[in-house]
Amino acid sequence: MNLNKLEILEDEFDLFVALNDKNKIEFLFDAMEDGLESSILKQVDRLSHNIVKRPPIIHTEDFQVGNTRLCITFTKNRVHLNSDSLKAIRRFVCKMINDGLLLWPTKEKKSDMDMYRYFKSYKIIARGTPLSSN
Repeated sequence: MNLNKLEILEDEFDLFVALNDKNKIEFLFDAMEDGLESSILKQVDRLSHNIVKRPPIIHTEDFQVGNTRLCITFTKNRVHLNSDSLKAIRRFVCKMINDGLLLWPTKEKKSDMDMYRYFKSYKIIARGTPLSSN
């Protein structure tokens, strides 16, 4: 690698200072091999992934069966259940376990946003194949 041919201007140097040692070496290597512009774009993309955190994906469904309502909120590794019936929560938990989810109860408390009477929260430990009732 011949660094004498590489010219880093003031704007590129600001980016260079923001990098850690490993990324500085990678930046210099990429600048010599692929060009300064592609090296800058690669490192800016890497820094943006570290700075900008993506919000967690949340999926909420609200069901009504007869007079019973059940609100189910899934995040990446948690499920929150709100209902006006403990029996509905227990039935849905049994259904999830039979569908192959390994659940662990958490100690989360009901918040002001939970509009139903009962609240249960579970951490999803693993996903497997559905259980057979035979």
